[in-house]
Amino acid sequence: MIRRATLGDIPQLLAMGERFSERAKLAEHVGYDPASMEATFAALIENDHPVFIGERGAIGATLTRHPFNAAHVCAQELFWWSEGREGLALLKALEGHCAVHAHSLLMITLEAVEPERTGRLYERRGYAPVEHSYLKVF
Repeated sequence: MIRRATLGDIPQLLAMGERFSERAKLAEHVGYDPASMEATFAALIENDHPVFIGERGAIGATLTRHPFNAAHVCAQELFWWSEGREGLALLKALEGHCAVHAHSLLMITLEAVEPERTGRLYERRGYAPVEHSYLKVF
């Protein structure tokens, strides 16, 4: 069952996030700091940003005014992982929330986690590619 996350879900979110971080090879770039993630999850949940959790997955986004047009509230995905078959249900939950509370939803795909497959999924769901991101670690 997919539902809005609560502060009581933070331990489960942390465990899932750590496993995802290993799979996505985030340690090569930014690492995984549980204390930072705990603070991030708490801030998102306490400030009513959309965070959804299932038994084996989670998805979350921020809601902000668009910098080029403040009339639009935009959602930006921060994380999405699924260790089972609820990935699409998580995405649908976030999309449903954003359809009511936002003008648009920006989703990402990581190079280490099947970007072509994820991109095809996004396009089938009506997303259009808008940018590519590049990271330089100093």
